[in-house]
Amino acid sequence: MPTLKDIAERVGVSISTVSRVLADESNRTFNSKTRQKIWDAARDLGYTANLQDKGPALPLKKIGCVVSTMQGRHYHPYFSVIFEGIEQELSLHGYKLAFIHTQEELKKPDILHQITSEAQIDGLIIIEGIENKIYSLIKKHVKHIVGIDVSDPHIPAITFDRVEAARVAVTHLIEQGHRKIIFIGGTGLSGDSDREKRYRGYKLALEQAGLTVEPQHILNAEWEPDNAYHLVLRHIEQHRGQLPTAVFAASDIMAMAAMRAISEKGYRIPQDFAIMGFDDNEPSRYTVPPLSTIHIPTLEMGMVAARTLLQSIQSPFPLPIKVLLPFQPLFRQSSDWQV
Repeated sequence: MPTLKDIAERVGVSISTVSRVLADESNRTFNSKTRQKIWDAARDLGYTANLQDKGPALPLKKIGCVVSTMQGRHYHPYFSVIFEGIEQELSLHGYKLAFIHTQEELKKPDILHQITSEAQIDGLIIIEGIENKIYSLIKKHVKHIVGIDVSDPHIPAITFDRVEAARVAVTHLIEQGHRKIIFIGGTGLSGDSDREKRYRGYKLALEQAGLTVEPQHILNAEWEPDNAYHLVLRHIEQHRGQLPTAVFAASDIMAMAAMRAISEKGYRIPQDFAIMGFDDNEPSRYTVPPLSTIHIPTLEMGMVAARTLLQSIQSPFPLPIKVLLPFQPLFRQSSDWQV
């Protein structure tokens, strides 16, 4: 079944743009050529046929989606898979994904009005945290909300144990004999590394092994792979003679950027540097060597979130539920040459 992601990839635009054009939003303007390309791609892929097959007896209802950030990408290897899971589940029940907006887009009055106008959507899925002021406004106007990795005990939430997942990843590196391990990540809305769960898992693993967190080995790449690449290059230049022997990156795309920087400096993976990523994005299994990572059930997170939201709309739970999904370590050759 074709998805918004399939159309976005064919046209070369963001998933949110595709969703808005197909929703025929009258309050937004799009380049006419872009609009036509999207509709042509949708028809070619059979997307509109899927909607039409529902028939007038089962009118499509609309669900919105807000994501903390897409980092300016048309396709994001983590969030886009969650969107796909949401869309798949909604389509099974006569609903459609009406829009996908980022936190940055919510600062535009017309977009925020679209979300807070109750007639526009039947419910909303929020992926990761957004600014408190905006979030409070949305909660006043949208009755049914489900969060993915949202810290709010008053709404149903879908999540996984990020702290434990990161701890398992770093413990694996420690068990391989590594004592100096670079952390590459970013900070959330708080701007405080200590509140970022993957960093907390990294720190916990070191402390449990009796190792010290060394500030010079903490690289804040702001979740951007380009930043990660340049930070690792600089770190190698500045610490020659006393280099760490392992890297834990809080996302696969940052891990892959680090792999390139390390290789360009003439070091071998995993003999000189062991690398551990996080997320199990599809490209991670095709790196050279294959990237060790933590598999996160992103597709299932989207599906469970959509299912939970529909349950909340049709027959609300007596109390907000929290669904904790499992993760799976995948130790490949980037962290252990014997694998």
